[in-house]
Formats: sequence, structure tokens, C-alpha cells
Amino acid sequence: MQPVIATPGPAARATPVAPPNATRSQRRQRRVPYRVPCRVRLANVATGEVRTVVGETVNISPGGFAVQLASPAPIGTWVETMVLHPNGDPLFLSGTVVHVRQTMTNQHELGVSMSQDGHPAFT
Repeated sequence: MQPVIATPGPAARATPVAPPNATRSQRRQRRVPYRVPCRVRLANVATGEVRTVVGETVNISPGGFAVQLASPAPIGTWVETMVLHPNGDPLFLSGTVVHVRQTMTNQHELGVSMSQDGHPAFT
């Protein structure tokens, strides 16, 4: 069998190429990984159903947070949880689900957008 000889590919394009995420909106704030167990209160604004589930935070930023749960919640659901800030103070997080994705067979990650009034920055 003859060895394969690599040949140079076409010349690089001279025209600018859009960044890979050009069609998606850019994040405004940096997310900080923060995994702690939490109890989450979910209020479905469409049906009025309120339930409490156990989950784990994934990350947090001044504008939102992500939480991983065993069951999904519809977009628009109101979410409340309280976790300990790394400095030991309680940190109340609340907001509206803006996206949901299944991460494992029975795990769902909820992206929650917090309102801009009165929520402490996570540093």
C-alpha cells in the first residue's frame, strides 16, 4: 500500500468571516460556575400551579442563573430559590425561565433571567 501524501489545501479566504455565534445574541454578563444543592419553588403563571422541587444551581451572573432539576418547567415559569453566597450570606434568587434544555436522561437545565431591580450581583 502506498503512503498518502498530504497536499496543501486551498488558500485562506481574504474576506472576513462572521464569528460562529453571530446569529445568537451575545451574553451581556459573565457567568460564574456555582454548583450548590437547592430547593426550588416553581410557579407556572399560565396554570397557577406551584410546586417545590430539589435541584442544583449550575451557574450565576448578575442577570440570571441556571438550575438543574429532574423535571422541566415551561418557559415563563416563575422560579425562586435561596442559596448560600460563598461569603456565607443567604442569597435569594428569583426570575423567569427563558430556556430549558435536557442535559441527561432525566435532568433538565433551566436558564432563568432575573429582573434588574433589587437583585444582588454575584461576585
